[in-house]
Amino acid sequence: MGALSFESLAIVLAAIAVGSYLKGAIGLGLPIIAIPTLAAFLGAQHAVVVITLPTFFSNVWICWRYRKMKAEILYLKVALIAACLGTIIGTFVLRELTDIALLWLLIVWIGAYLLNMIFNPDFRLKGEAARRASPFLAAIAGISQGATGIAGPVVATWIHSYRLEKELYVFGVSILFLVIATTHLAAVAGLGLLDFERLVQGAAAIIPTIIFTQIGMWTTRYMSAALFNKLVILFIVVMEIKLIWQVLEI
Repeated sequence: MGALSFESLAIVLAAIAVGSYLKGAIGLGLPIIAIPTLAAFLGAQHAVVVITLPTFFSNVWICWRYRKMKAEILYLKVALIAACLGTIIGTFVLRELTDIALLWLLIVWIGAYLLNMIFNPDFRLKGEAARRASPFLAAIAGISQGATGIAGPVVATWIHSYRLEKELYVFGVSILFLVIATTHLAAVAGLGLLDFERLVQGAAAIIPTIIFTQIGMWTTRYMSAALFNKLVILFIVVMEIKLIWQVLEI
């Protein structure tokens, strides 16, 4: 990948492998792990753009394998349209807003969700509340993806509030990520951010991404519902800690 040393390349590929495995297993992980790792060597904007390609293909793979589940996601069509619009807006925000402002928005979002889980553990988004919230939350996820390359904090907390079965949860977050990633890929290309070097680097990551995503999908079926739920919550907590750490380093 570009001018990376062997040691740096090994670290980046390891991050992609771990992120892809988690993506397949619980629907989350690839951008959250890979972007900060790659950014340490190539810069934040470069990392966000490069990871759009493997992110896109990991979601394509999961959605294809779980395609029969699409009818079970509430208010899916409206949410996908809102996510597209949000991603377009977020891509322009990427050029204008400071990193620290974006990070604080994500920190507040996850923190509010975790507090709600502590004080209202039986909370579940359903009925009229789910119908009204879906397009708004999808748009927020799109803006987050377009601006930072990471929509996980928003999508993970939102879809988790539905309390879905484990495979359906993985499909739900992945189809939203797929629409967001497709729009994001088109937007960064249209703005001239996806040059030939970044295109080659992103393409090189596709094969290991698909392999480890599939390995993760194989493990999902062996997890109990309780373990799956704990892993998702743990990952949300880790995302919050990681974002706070990033803010403190700026």
